[in-house]
Amino acid sequence: MTNILATIGPVSESTKAIKSIVMKTNLFRLNGSHNTLEWHFDVVKKIRNLCPNAFILMDIPGIKPRTANSESISINRNDIITFGNKKKSSEIIIPLTKPLPYFNHRLREFSINDGQYFFELINSNLNFITGKSKSNFQLLPKKGLNIPGSLYDENKQKKVYINFINNIKNLDIDALGLSFVQTGDLVEEIKKVVPHLLLISKIENSEGLKRKNEIIKSSDGIMIDRGDLAAEIGNHFLFNAVEHISEETKKNGKPLIMATENLNSMIDRLQPSKSEIISLGHSLSIGVDCIMLSEETATSVNFLNTIKWLKNYSKKQFQSLESKKYNFSVFGDNKFPELWSAVHQIEGLPIVLLSKSGYSLLQAISLRQSRCITLFTDNKKIINLAKLFRNKINVIKISSVEKNTSNQIRKCINKYKSLVFDNNQKLIAIYVSHYINKVRANNFSLFNRDDFD
Repeated sequence: MTNILATIGPVSESTKAIKSIVMKTNLFRLNGSHNTLEWHFDVVKKIRNLCPNAFILMDIPGIKPRTANSESISINRNDIITFGNKKKSSEIIIPLTKPLPYFNHRLREFSINDGQYFFELINSNLNFITGKSKSNFQLLPKKGLNIPGSLYDENKQKKVYINFINNIKNLDIDALGLSFVQTGDLVEEIKKVVPHLLLISKIENSEGLKRKNEIIKSSDGIMIDRGDLAAEIGNHFLFNAVEHISEETKKNGKPLIMATENLNSMIDRLQPSKSEIISLGHSLSIGVDCIMLSEETATSVNFLNTIKWLKNYSKKQFQSLESKKYNFSVFGDNKFPELWSAVHQIEGLPIVLLSKSGYSLLQAISLRQSRCITLFTDNKKIINLAKLFRNKINVIKISSVEKNTSNQIRKCINKYKSLVFDNNQKLIAIYVSHYINKVRANNFSLFNRDDFD
């Protein structure tokens, strides 16, 4: 069943609210662009007290500029608004939290708040951008500015990341969400800073989309921020972009999170729109592992009803997708393509993995079929990563992965036989992958249950 990643905010920050959410999901997100560091530390403590094994993702602010208004601002159609620093101006000036990115000054329009409100471009330079509003709306605090075709300075981006990471180094989280990632190199650099944390890269602009393959390979997981992505590349390119990102992510066996306005209509009502239902169905059909709820659970008093509805919907929808056949493509530098193909053909065949790096888990997940996976590992990061996948994964923590993997896996299976042989299955696939003297050791076998009786 597809997982639910719930964002905690003002309406869901209480112990009572978090306790009710824990009954439906153990995946939580905090948005570093909002609230104080003290607030985030307090919320993480509440989550850990109620659900010690919860998965907690902290979205850290990137270099994208946001409005620095502390109160709502009423903007009318045809109002001339300047975002940034401009002196001696007759227009309404709204300061920004970050410098403007590089962009083509010949563009005709830009937008605010994930492409919801558009402006006709009038003037711009390195310090400001001025536009005429195309609609009436209320500009809430700290809303993101989207300029199509933007290119962000990766060195400045890295500094922003590291500065924030240093401020939360004692925060008990499992993963970091990296905003506006544009290269795999940046992800690799952040890995060196936080080797103990999973890195979830957000592909949300044209440069990130162009270099999606290298970003996906370097990341532990991928989040598609449809709001920023649509605003940056254009609404008419969004569908194909989502398809291409999801295909590459699943081919690499990485978890995929779908973000932005999944159930926005339920902020104010008890049932979703038909368009949202169709959109959710598409997300499930392309292999999305987690549906992220943002304002739906952070600011809406209907947050618990929304989570309940989504949990019930994804369960029913996922059951209808279980038998769906996917195009099979061999993952990475797979040394056993014929055997993996055989596994792919045997419907429901359980897979048993012994892994230190998580490499074999990514290979098994890349099969993209519903099957029981039992994972034996001593790697905390891989244990946390397994929580994101929608596949059924029985994770069993062991003290260490030994050199004699054949003997160890037999002992592990004998000890957890009832869990490994799910639904009285007679045949299992066993895959062991780890490093010995800096060389990857792979071992793939098919076994019968009788071999362990």
